[in-house]
Amino acid sequence: MKAARRKGESLLTNHWRASGACWAIISLFLLATVALAQMTAISTDQRLTGPAGDSKTEKQWLEEVDSERRLLNSHPDSARDQLLLGQALHALGETEAASRAFDRALELDPKLAEAMVEKGLMLADQTEWSQAANLFRRAAAASPEYSLAHLALGDMLLRTGEFDGCVKELKTVLRLDAASSSAYQGLGLVHLQEGDFDQAADDFRRALAIKPGFLDAEKGLGHALAAAHKWPEAAAWLRRVLAANPNSTQEIAALGNVLTRMGDLPGAQAEFARARELSDQEALLLRAKGENNWGVALRKQGKLPDAAAAFRRALEEDSGFCEAHDNLGSILWLQKDPASAMTEFQSAVRCDPNLASARNNFGTALLYQSHDMEKATEQFRVAVSLRPGFALAHLNLGKVLAAQQDWAQAEPEFRHAILLDPDLAAAHVGLGLVLATKQNSISAEARAEMEKGLRLDPNLRALIPESYLGLLQ
Repeated sequence: MKAARRKGESLLTNHWRASGACWAIISLFLLATVALAQMTAISTDQRLTGPAGDSKTEKQWLEEVDSERRLLNSHPDSARDQLLLGQALHALGETEAASRAFDRALELDPKLAEAMVEKGLMLADQTEWSQAANLFRRAAAASPEYSLAHLALGDMLLRTGEFDGCVKELKTVLRLDAASSSAYQGLGLVHLQEGDFDQAADDFRRALAIKPGFLDAEKGLGHALAAAHKWPEAAAWLRRVLAANPNSTQEIAALGNVLTRMGDLPGAQAEFARARELSDQEALLLRAKGENNWGVALRKQGKLPDAAAAFRRALEEDSGFCEAHDNLGSILWLQKDPASAMTEFQSAVRCDPNLASARNNFGTALLYQSHDMEKATEQFRVAVSLRPGFALAHLNLGKVLAAQQDWAQAEPEFRHAILLDPDLAAAHVGLGLVLATKQNSISAEARAEMEKGLRLDPNLRALIPESYLGLLQ
């Protein structure tokens, strides 16, 4: 989890075996019913691409952040540049910073439909469907020809069972863009929910004609054909989906149902057994994720003991839940139990070496608890390589490099941190100190950086030598 601190020395960032054919059929019916009810997500894969639909590398998105920061320094009231900055930060996975940029864009231009959609998509990812739908409605009203606003609103209406409104939005999308595969996929989902299986199959086929290999449409087509009792063709499509996603419980259950109807009871029982196994795993993961999310909410409320208890319950459900280890470690650190926190951070890194927040937290513990600058540096380097937009990890890497008097490498890390989060006070102070130390004097830039850091967090005065303080404002 990300815990983007706003200033100072804040450190931590913050998923039955069938006993016979009859039981297999009953079990499958239940799973298939659940699977059908859960097929309610319209693909909105148009986001976070370049203007021409081209994807960008992380390096290119960082360059985009740099470019937009420079433009905003000259034109701080540009809503368009705030929007583009938010898109670049979102693409880098920095959702909190991106959200702030979108909010600022909407403060500057309350009718900027693209910013409403981007903010809405982030809320939808957090299952805040009502808030997201309101933003999508506002975007569609502000820019009636903006097809993504209508598509995203249709997705929210589908998720909440408002089928008539969903169909209206998707038909609007197709009026604006006749080649929208996602709109046809969404119509297919509506018709599937309403029991019009032949029409659903036609919709999914049209989506696939526009976008061959569209996995969500292939899933829908497999289910629609199964519901229409077109067993052999349904089996073929479901197997195709499972070739790409072998652990999809919904499609495994549906395939088992189809095989049962085709008379292949051994094959069906094998699919049911696999579906039951995965279903049990998914139930366990859902419980663990629920406890973890509750712990996050409690931490935001400052209820640290309750948050720690929630994270421990998550780990009781799933001892390999890496994020819960990381989150529990951050609570233990705040509760002044660094040894236990270190154990949790190590567990998080072991179970997911690519979890950047755990790398950063482990590095912090190594630096401040074990005083092992070499190993801490290694962890921070891994963190920024995994998440180039991770401002706090760049700050921590800059601090440890500065502590080793490696000014040449520390300076760009502080600059990276400031680029990604201009309100990170310690990064400004760190950069100012590095510049002053390199030049053995306080240049205009060094003074400006230290002064900005102190404006953001006056408590950082303790980090600045007395000889420098007298020269600052």
